[in-house]
Amino acid sequence: MTEATTLARWRARAPRRAHAPRSLRPLARLLTLATALTGATALAQPAGLPEVELERLILNPSGQGSLLLGTGELLPGGSYRFSLLGHYENNPLVIYQGDEKLGSVVKHRLTGHLAAAYGLSERLEVAMQVPVLLMQSGDDLSRLGLGEPRKGVALGTPYLSLRLGVLSERAEDAVDLSVGVHAGLPLGSSTALARESSLRAFPSVMVGKRFGFLRAALDAGISLRPSADFDGDTDEGDALGNEVRLGGVLATTGEGLRGELNLIGNIPLQEGITTLEALAGARMPLSETLEGFAMVGVGLGRSPGTPTFRGLLGVAYGNVPPKCVAGGQHKPEQCPDLDDDNDGVKNRADSCPTQGGRVDAQGCPLKDSDGDTVLDADDRCPTVAGEVAIQGCPDADKDGIEDAADQCPQAAGVAQFQGCADTDKDGVQDSADKCPSEAGPQERQGCPPKDADKDGFLDEQDSCPNEAGIRELKGCPAKDTDADTVSDHLDNCPSEAGPADNQGCPARQKQQVAIQTGRLDTRPVYFDTGKATIQKRSYPLLDQLAKILVEHPEMERIRIEGHTDNAGKPAANLTLSQRRAEAVRDYLIKKGVAPERLEARGFGQERPIAPNTTSKGRATNRRVDFIIQQNEGTQQ
Repeated sequence: MTEATTLARWRARAPRRAHAPRSLRPLARLLTLATALTGATALAQPAGLPEVELERLILNPSGQGSLLLGTGELLPGGSYRFSLLGHYENNPLVIYQGDEKLGSVVKHRLTGHLAAAYGLSERLEVAMQVPVLLMQSGDDLSRLGLGEPRKGVALGTPYLSLRLGVLSERAEDAVDLSVGVHAGLPLGSSTALARESSLRAFPSVMVGKRFGFLRAALDAGISLRPSADFDGDTDEGDALGNEVRLGGVLATTGEGLRGELNLIGNIPLQEGITTLEALAGARMPLSETLEGFAMVGVGLGRSPGTPTFRGLLGVAYGNVPPKCVAGGQHKPEQCPDLDDDNDGVKNRADSCPTQGGRVDAQGCPLKDSDGDTVLDADDRCPTVAGEVAIQGCPDADKDGIEDAADQCPQAAGVAQFQGCADTDKDGVQDSADKCPSEAGPQERQGCPPKDADKDGFLDEQDSCPNEAGIRELKGCPAKDTDADTVSDHLDNCPSEAGPADNQGCPARQKQQVAIQTGRLDTRPVYFDTGKATIQKRSYPLLDQLAKILVEHPEMERIRIEGHTDNAGKPAANLTLSQRRAEAVRDYLIKKGVAPERLEARGFGQERPIAPNTTSKGRATNRRVDFIIQQNEGTQQ
């Protein structure tokens, strides 16, 4: 962009004016006349700059809760506060072209503020604040066609304020709530960017509440002001107009040093950009009537009137009495309508306003003859010091059960056992607990389950409780009696040595059964086609199986499972498999195996282990399985 184009863009423009509401027009006419009388516009308006009040910050003259924002709390009736402060701003007005900074119209600004507030009643407060511009300076922007604002002392926009209280914590309402308005008078200096072209108004609603030593508040309102633009293009960052202002404050309370944090956001309604300022401050009483304060803050958003940094320093004088809020810091005589000790007697009628508790008609504590803090009227043992929890009666072992009802008054116990002990807290009284120092279930008489050899079997169910064993032997260790490297519980011939590949039996005794973990692997059991008749060629297998079961009583239960292929109807296959399993069970019983050790179960075609699409797969699925049932007694 050429220099000529830039100069043309920053030519002087007539500011856009907003009309005052009809109800305020008579006041506006008077203010216009006052403006003429003061001669505030005697000097020429700086070239290229609109007539505008650059300052956005409005003080809280009453100082109730916050130095800047209304908190819903008003000055008590007849109270007043005067304050004087200095206010520095850095870069409150910077000109940009797109994202390029062209310069600062106002780089440094120093203002003095005189403010006053007065409580007309408990529900009505008036205030005023008068800013006086002491100094401002900026960059030379004559190349942009911009004149230089006035540097010397000049009057800023004065404000008159009125607030009406709706709710008050002093009156024992839940919150402080008020409504009010700041009215900015067009009496400042336009040449110093300290005057609006017409009346400015800021109505708002304020609400606050105390939380212990903290106070939180919200101040929401609308800033009604004439529109102004520092540029002729569409850059909203150079425009000012009507906007919503939202403020929040969190402040400490008390009589000494106090702090506060304010967040103030401005949201434009027509033109301009949203801005945010964060300001932190501290207040310190210098005497009963004098207070010093300071505040610093930063601004976000390049809208005119939002500095990158600002600082305030001042003093205030007033006769504001202590806040008569329940739990507040004051002397009882200063707040006669409160009940500071919560004894039901207001301070004005309370002869003992700080003692509290149960009181007589004069607000003084009732009698406590034995000095146990339980009043005689409530003490079931008024002549013997006792415990508050049991209405003043003695409890020698401090277990919460008075001695008269305690079956074990010298040893702390539990109510469940009338004051007698349950040391391990397992619900079994020590006198009946076989393991009083170890928690255990009632069905075990208070003793915990134990597994001395850590093999997973509880001692009372472990056949070898002092030797770590295996599940198959109910906790006993595996042995190899015939020293053939095959453990007895897996050895088909535990008393005769034999090779491992013949299941521990001599080679001449060819084995058709192998003991495995959880099952017995066997050669097939053959039946007549479609029947449950066992073919003779399977007798040697079943005879060997019966012999093994008799010699291995540790296999307490065997489930004989019958299975078929998918030829035929499922229901018929299920019946056939059950009958075949029962036939095998009957054969083994006849060979000496105890009936209670055997269970027959048919599954039909439900559990194939090979595809039924080939004759080999179907033959594989026609089978009898022998499953060793899980031994009981292991810990879960």
